[in-house]
Amino acid sequence: MKPLVTVVIPTYNRPSPLRHALASVAAQYAVPGSVEVVVVNDGGCDVSTVANAAREQGLVVRLIDLNQNGGLPSARNVGIQVARGDYLAFLDDDDIFLPSHLGTALAALSTGDADLAYTVCVVQEARVDPANPPAFSTTATFPFDPDLLSVANFMPVHTAVLRRPPEAARFDPYLPALEDWDMWLRLARDHRYRFVHIPEPTVVYHRIASEASMVGATVGDGHALAHFGTLTEQMWCRWPARTPKTQHFRLYIAVMYWHSLARLAGGHALSDQYFQRCVAEITAVWHGERSETGLRQRIIDSIKETADVAHAD
Repeated sequence: MKPLVTVVIPTYNRPSPLRHALASVAAQYAVPGSVEVVVVNDGGCDVSTVANAAREQGLVVRLIDLNQNGGLPSARNVGIQVARGDYLAFLDDDDIFLPSHLGTALAALSTGDADLAYTVCVVQEARVDPANPPAFSTTATFPFDPDLLSVANFMPVHTAVLRRPPEAARFDPYLPALEDWDMWLRLARDHRYRFVHIPEPTVVYHRIASEASMVGATVGDGHALAHFGTLTEQMWCRWPARTPKTQHFRLYIAVMYWHSLARLAGGHALSDQYFQRCVAEITAVWHGERSETGLRQRIIDSIKETADVAHAD
């Protein structure tokens, strides 16, 4: 039977977290069709026993073993090519879906008014058990605006469920990071995909201090943060601002990077969720929910390790 949705999971030398990721897909409910998982082993250790265990639990799993590591974008593209579902979802091997993720997103897409639905991502510093996840509240939402998407990426890759993209829309294998942001912009600008935001937390991103992470490294490593700043500038060049408002708000992202680098240079750590906090502040002003007055200071406060400062406009 042809699946309704394919979940693409790239993996590299993380069999234990992969087991939890697969369990979170198996726990999905209210999905109006069948689900398949394509696990793309990106040149890592053998994960066939993990895949077989998931199959024994009733999950349809197809395992693709690559001979060498090509990186996340290439692995996801392999998964897209072999996927059989009408819709695609993406999950990294160390993160999880909450049980309502696929059902919630597919329900929004079933109206025919959107081609891509994205939800809210919860960042956790300890692993969440997919068999018994806690209830999470929504702290910040990011309504879609194509010009705001040109400012910063507010859509983590595993929040999205989308109609199968055309052959010309794939993750850029030459980008070492931010490939999901590039993909969303390509779908929005070149392929006229319609996006809809569902303000519900349905996915968990694990940021574990003891485990290596390219994004997590930016919290304490100035070189890693500068690398992301350079990539952001490259993305802005690739996808030029179409409105003066976009160009203006990009300056606030630059402010975030400048002050974050200065803080690290001074020997101070950043908030584990500095990026999410800063983008939430910028988004609220963009949509008119908060005044632009004081935004620069709110960004500075948001990058601090213990920042949880409320400002009155």
